[in-house]
Amino acid sequence: ENPQTVGGEDEAATGEAPTEAGSETAAAPEASENGAIPVAQRTVFYQERTADTPGTQETGNVVWSVVEEPPIEGQPPEPAIRAVAEVPDENLTLTMTIRRNADPTLPASHVIELLFDTPAGFPGGSVATVQRLALKPTEQARGEPLIGVAGKISDGFFIIALNNLDQAVQNNLSLLESEQWIDIPIAYATGRRALVSIEKGIPGDRAFKEAIAAWDAKT
Repeated sequence: ENPQTVGGEDEAATGEAPTEAGSETAAAPEASENGAIPVAQRTVFYQERTADTPGTQETGNVVWSVVEEPPIEGQPPEPAIRAVAEVPDENLTLTMTIRRNADPTLPASHVIELLFDTPAGFPGGSVATVQRLALKPTEQARGEPLIGVAGKISDGFFIIALNNLDQAVQNNLSLLESEQWIDIPIAYATGRRALVSIEKGIPGDRAFKEAIAAWDAKT
């Protein structure tokens, strides 16, 4: 189902692209190590309509980067993709990290870590579950899911282990590298569903190409 109609046909979303107002960062971002100022892309946050709550569509921002972190403890650092998405109206922050899997006990090619920071008194209680991520070419398109398994590590912290069979790896990396938006479907402790949709833009594209090239060199 389309995210805009996740709660019904009269959802707050009309199918029109949200305004750009939410895409600006509130404070001037600091320059990164190479002197470049990170440019925020758009985040769109949808919450489904419930019996007593209307559906909502809110905008925020996401900043992409490539970070150097050990894939597992005891190994040297290597590139990982980092996205920090913020939805100011909900005081919600999502930090997503995509790294090559180097743990021989985990049957996965890559691991996606999702850390949700929600305020005290968050209307949904907390983020209780995450489903498979889906990739799509435009904000309004229907997403194609990545092949993998999602699991909860602790409150607000989830991982998605991407399937390590050759065809699945090829499909997943193709989607990650080529598509422009990433859908992250979630559900709250109350059962209400929501969707975080983040835009790659030029900074995201650059981060994926840089990290995937580095991963290819190691495998």
